[in-house]
Amino acid sequence: MNRARRLQFVECAIDGLVELGYAATTIAEVARRAGVSKSVVLYHFTSRSELMEAVMQQVYADAVPPLRAAREAASTERERVQIYVRSSVNFTWTHQKEAQAVLEISRNLRDDDGRLRYTSQGNDGLVAVAQKLLEAGQQAGEFGEFDTWTAAVLLRATIDALSEQFMTNPDLDGPEVAEHLVRLIDRMIPAARTE
Repeated sequence: MNRARRLQFVECAIDGLVELGYAATTIAEVARRAGVSKSVVLYHFTSRSELMEAVMQQVYADAVPPLRAAREAASTERERVQIYVRSSVNFTWTHQKEAQAVLEISRNLRDDDGRLRYTSQGNDGLVAVAQKLLEAGQQAGEFGEFDTWTAAVLLRATIDALSEQFMTNPDLDGPEVAEHLVRLIDRMIPAARTE
């Protein structure tokens, strides 16, 4: 029951973040959406920050397993990168609300000292995943020499920006965007030189 109730509040917070923005998605607003009193929400989450962290954790918990499984099915490192790009874009496309909520939180949630909790340094985990995929391709001898960190930052920034693009431009087609990005990234990654 506690898990189901917490998930309900996370879903109400996601809806609020997308419809009203971060500032208006308060504990009171989440309680209103859930049809309960504020104290019920505060029983499960001691603060708004804790609730926002739970939103982030839930979205990533939903995203990671299918992305990881898809990558593991690949037979080459280049294919792993292609699958990573395609799967990440398609997750953003099929989970637009969740991706937009993550964007709202990452732009607004602050630590006690007033600094943004999710900064470019806080995004290092996502950049590191992309960088490891690119480094694995180099180590396997499939990719040529290039700066994997720069390529990973470029890749993550593009994927992260798509949630807002998908929400504001209904003419975009996620799978089509994914294929364009896969082709672009594929061209960007040099093949290993053969002597």
